[in-house]
Amino acid sequence: MQIKIYHHYIALAFLIVTTGFFLPSLSFANCGADEQAQVNRAVQAQDLDQLEDLLVKLENQDNCPENYLDWLKRSMAQIAAAKADALTQQGKLEEAEKFLQRAPMTLWVTQVVNGDIALRRKEWTDAAYFYNQALDLIADREATPKAPSIEQIKKVYQLASEAQLLTGQLDTTISRSGKPSGMMRSKIRGFKPRKRLIPILFKSGQSRLSEKGKKAAQQLIAYIKEQGFKKITLIGHTDSKGPMWLNDRISKRRAKALKRYLRRAGIRIRIKTIGRGEREPLKLDNPAAYTQEEIDALNRRVEVKTN
Repeated sequence: MQIKIYHHYIALAFLIVTTGFFLPSLSFANCGADEQAQVNRAVQAQDLDQLEDLLVKLENQDNCPENYLDWLKRSMAQIAAAKADALTQQGKLEEAEKFLQRAPMTLWVTQVVNGDIALRRKEWTDAAYFYNQALDLIADREATPKAPSIEQIKKVYQLASEAQLLTGQLDTTISRSGKPSGMMRSKIRGFKPRKRLIPILFKSGQSRLSEKGKKAAQQLIAYIKEQGFKKITLIGHTDSKGPMWLNDRISKRRAKALKRYLRRAGIRIRIKTIGRGEREPLKLDNPAAYTQEEIDALNRRVEVKTN
């Protein structure tokens, strides 16, 4: 079955390029009027081949301003991402990767497409890495001068969270000291997550933390200490298998199992536990990307609410 992933933010990002939104408001006479005209036409035509030739010429000029070259590289990266995104939708993953390799600059949109490619291949660790890096790039005002919309950020955040859940660990989002990055950031350019999906998944009908779950819990402990939270809420969930009354009970046990682990590790803040059973299945960005088994696994989860 072909996986369809529609990323309207890729199209929007390219629209920004073609309308010259990122074009610096300075005079670039030193770059050469003829070259600039060629660049503008090539950008409008999405002609990456010509832009690559023009970039070499402009970089060899002594007086071409860095901010113009930066705009050109951004434009080329956006074009490469848009072309790679279209190829990804067609399932032409190797061709898409070749276009991404031609991007002269790493942008949040290039990393989102890299994440999409990994997601199609079900390489969850790689997908989580690329989506989380996209969030870090969005948060970096130098790397991303013009922030995407809140809705676009939410979409990338959801993709990062889903992929991170399936990895079963927080290695790409929490350092040993507890410093957060990616989907564990407290705020991303105006977007503040209400809940975080912690990759502590459970086998069907069980509430015991696996060894992998304990490792993720250790990373959560470092994060809680580093952030200095006064209280948190642990929300347990289940898949839709079994009677609802039993799922309610199992989901509460899952939240309590994580709470006990945190307490044993010395976490003394206020911890509330809630069991939602099967009533709040994870709202997936693209359900067609997953098998039913993977969807069930994503729903056997614990969420952490920190505000």
